[in-house]
Amino acid sequence: MHCRLATDNDKEAIRKIRVYAFEGRKNRYDPPKTPEPFPLVIYPLTDYVIEENKTISAVIGIIDFSQRIRGSWIKMAGVSAVACKPEYRRKHHITELFTFVFQDLQKKGYLVSALYPFSYEFYEKVGYAHADSLDVYTIRCSNITQKPTPNRRIEEDFHPDYARCQALYGKVAEETDGLVKRSSSIWKELMGWSWNSRGFQFICQDLDGNDLGYVIIRFEQKDHRNEFPFIEVREMVSSDPETKQALLNFLANHDSQRKYIKFAPLDSNYLLYMKNPDIKEKRHLSNSMFRIIDLENLVSKLEFPNHLVEKVSFILTDDHCPWNNKTFELQVENGHCQLKEARRESNVQLSINALSQILFGTYSVTELAEVGKISGSHSDFSKLSHIFPKQPATLRDYF
Repeated sequence: MHCRLATDNDKEAIRKIRVYAFEGRKNRYDPPKTPEPFPLVIYPLTDYVIEENKTISAVIGIIDFSQRIRGSWIKMAGVSAVACKPEYRRKHHITELFTFVFQDLQKKGYLVSALYPFSYEFYEKVGYAHADSLDVYTIRCSNITQKPTPNRRIEEDFHPDYARCQALYGKVAEETDGLVKRSSSIWKELMGWSWNSRGFQFICQDLDGNDLGYVIIRFEQKDHRNEFPFIEVREMVSSDPETKQALLNFLANHDSQRKYIKFAPLDSNYLLYMKNPDIKEKRHLSNSMFRIIDLENLVSKLEFPNHLVEKVSFILTDDHCPWNNKTFELQVENGHCQLKEARRESNVQLSINALSQILFGTYSVTELAEVGKISGSHSDFSKLSHIFPKQPATLRDYF
């Protein structure tokens, strides 16, 4: 097997592999006479391929992102459109290709990677771990507690590229770990949560005309997928509690059009805005996966509290990024972190999967220790917890 970067000459072979993997329902490879309404991937891809006997058997696409991790913008490789020909599956072609991709990504300065999995179990084998989930609420319009918001007003906006929403999202992304910087060109085509299915956009302002939040909604009908009609909130962003309340008031006033609202908010504090916590439905859906690519160069870029003084050593195992496969000593002081190879063994042992979850904030050290994902002493667990406390983080770009 031979792994390499794809070339222009590979485009047709790659297209056919992806058509078979993701659009097999078409039962043909012929490109459509008219462009598809929505492409398979809206971001520019750098493709990597693996060959056997000069035949491309599998492909991995990489998207260049900046992702906010622990208060800093980090170079992140988004993995997308991973596909393998059926006659080559379960022969480790994708696994071999991932190992090659990680080596090239590390050389190019990528520090972390994220993806939306077709199988959590499969991607765990190459070092990824469950990173975040979506809480999807279905609530009654009549259950929202409406309160006066005299300093807020809402107006509809019609910009086809969501220009005003873009600016507000950018501010939220600067404060919310896990989010990525969205380029202007992809806003109206985002996959997932029906983003690319059109809708209506509304902006919330203060009385001086400053934009403070937005909501993008669409009206769903009862059909074979939906048991009842509802308003789907594609995205809702608010900069403060009064703006949040104003947007909820706005949604509640749709009670003559739809009885229910469905949304997956960026934050979790919504039940307290309800008259009754007995809501129609709340679903907890697994979302993205995350892995560290280059730990040594990553930790020096993260932000830490100035008052934090802590030092801990640990043995890290990473089967696919050997530069991470070491015993490290991690020291934090004066808001900075130093990571170096330890001179002696440590009692703390963990995999790159577990450390990725700790660093992203998905699970606490104690939670991972409870199920045997990390071993060591309670004092060392406490030190590692002080450095990387559990925190909310989310990825919402569905690539």
